[in-house]
Amino acid sequence: MRNVLIALIAAAAVVGSAHAQAPESQPAEAATSQPAREWPAKERALIRDVADMAQAGASRLHPEVVWAGILDADRTEAVSEAFETALAANSEESKRALLRALELQFIHDPDASVLDLLGPELTEHFRDFDWQFGDYPGGPEGPNEQTADIMVDALDLIFPERRANRTRDAVVLRGEATEEVWEYMTNQWTPIPGETTFMLNRHAADSYVRMREQAKKEGVDLVILSSHRLREVAERNAAKSGNPNAVASFSAHSLGLAVDFQMSHGDFESPEISTRPMSGVVHMRESPVHKWLFLRADDFGWFPYQNEPWHWEYNPPGFRETFWQDYPGGAPERDVEAG
Repeated sequence: MRNVLIALIAAAAVVGSAHAQAPESQPAEAATSQPAREWPAKERALIRDVADMAQAGASRLHPEVVWAGILDADRTEAVSEAFETALAANSEESKRALLRALELQFIHDPDASVLDLLGPELTEHFRDFDWQFGDYPGGPEGPNEQTADIMVDALDLIFPERRANRTRDAVVLRGEATEEVWEYMTNQWTPIPGETTFMLNRHAADSYVRMREQAKKEGVDLVILSSHRLREVAERNAAKSGNPNAVASFSAHSLGLAVDFQMSHGDFESPEISTRPMSGVVHMRESPVHKWLFLRADDFGWFPYQNEPWHWEYNPPGFRETFWQDYPGGAPERDVEAG
């Protein structure tokens, strides 16, 4: 049954994207205190081009969000300037700059959520859903855990996970973690410049610093609440939690490849690193931090764990070989179905 629902989600996302490319009138999302205006064909053609560009993979913004973001009379000055530039230049570069401005507008919009990237129908369903306290998957059973599972599966269609500690994308699998490997991994940890309380694998740390600097330039402060975690601590935490979806005994934190970020930012307030209430987890998807990471993090090799908006893992394509390059014999041979 769940597979059928996931298939329906995928179909809805495709149909919704195609439907959103060229609305006949100003979308409801773009309604403002200012009267609607008629948009000339040239301007509508530009919006359509940018929406098509997003749908083709230049951005995770849903085409409907592109249309609404430009048609909104309260759009940011940066979006207005980028729109006028793109209208005059009509170049791919100028359209990409407009798309970038729209992404920043989305990130800093207090009413926007990553769930908006699912398309209007799914957005409305998940944002308005009557989440119960214990609906986070895997713990004491909540009445809507399957709905929560489907929501994260839908998000994973937009931004697929690359878990560092499981599946065929894993950097290290549990069965590969001998005592020698644990020593090798922890020897790769290094304090993070500017946040020296925390450590990461040296490659992840370098990437994180570059990502933090870029986020800062775009008005978002990335603040680490948790990173490295000794395996003994991870195992104790997992035994105490009893929910493998929330606390793993073989954790990407113990590999030095995971960070838990602070979701509160500016006027946006949120519980931190908490799976309850489920409405709070859903609310975190409105955080400027989470939205920025969802649109930008893979540029730096970081990928989401969709159940937890605060948890991100460093695992860019090809990183497994880099991770193991100084280990005697290199990366262990692995069956392609491993994980």
